[in-house]
Amino acid sequence: MRGKWLLSMLLAGALMLPVPARACTLFSAAGSDYVEGGGTLLVKNRDWTPQEQAVRLVSSGRYLYYGLFAGDGSKLALKGGVNEKGLAVVSASASSIPRKERAAMPQRSSMRKMLANCATVDEALQQQDLLVGPKFLMLADRQKIVYVEVAPDGKVNVQEVQQGTLAHTNHYLAPEFQSYNRLKGVSSHKRYDRIQSLLQTGAPFTLDRFLEFSTDRHDGPDNSIWRDGSTEKKEQTLGTIAIHIPASGQPEIYIKYRQHPDQRGHEKIVRMTVE
Repeated sequence: MRGKWLLSMLLAGALMLPVPARACTLFSAAGSDYVEGGGTLLVKNRDWTPQEQAVRLVSSGRYLYYGLFAGDGSKLALKGGVNEKGLAVVSASASSIPRKERAAMPQRSSMRKMLANCATVDEALQQQDLLVGPKFLMLADRQKIVYVEVAPDGKVNVQEVQQGTLAHTNHYLAPEFQSYNRLKGVSSHKRYDRIQSLLQTGAPFTLDRFLEFSTDRHDGPDNSIWRDGSTEKKEQTLGTIAIHIPASGQPEIYIKYRQHPDQRGHEKIVRMTVE
């Protein structure tokens, strides 16, 4: 009995240790008081171990969209994008849940269907059948920004802002979802605190100002918003997706990314109007 008790205590302690997180930092702003000229801004920094990435135009649904895709070999998954109607969607992993457990849970791909078929945040959120599996989404259209926390048991927390800012990293923020934060993500908490502090400085914001935030290295190679990685095997920032959706007119997208894993410091940049 004493051996079983000791084993259970060791396992419980392990879940409270800091762990490396395959992670992202998401942040956004909405409304004329917070976005110069009105509309919305949305940024995702994508952190992962080095892999192939590509920017693609997809026109297989009701609306065409540009997105950043990543993966290994010929199988690349969508990591975020914006469509011609001015709906933007990005995601982040719920890394506060052990990865093996997340992989064993039912999952549904959300972003492709939302971008291909929805013109607004409200339309996207009506697709309740897509909100399956632990994950975090951040969405924007011309009028509002939201983040969505999807819990393992299917519960959903939605935070909506029409005049203000939002941020999210890789742990649950809702008070009622704190039991799902089983792993202590030091990087996730530090990045969240840092981006929140930057969002308190000098609104209204521009796309270029948000791009400055995306390169912030305040907390070192493993815990900053832009992560260089203290070793080659550590998670690193592989790309930035930044989107400006004006109150009227076509959205603008900026994507900075490594096309190949070994291109750190030689990232490609795509900046265009989506039409």
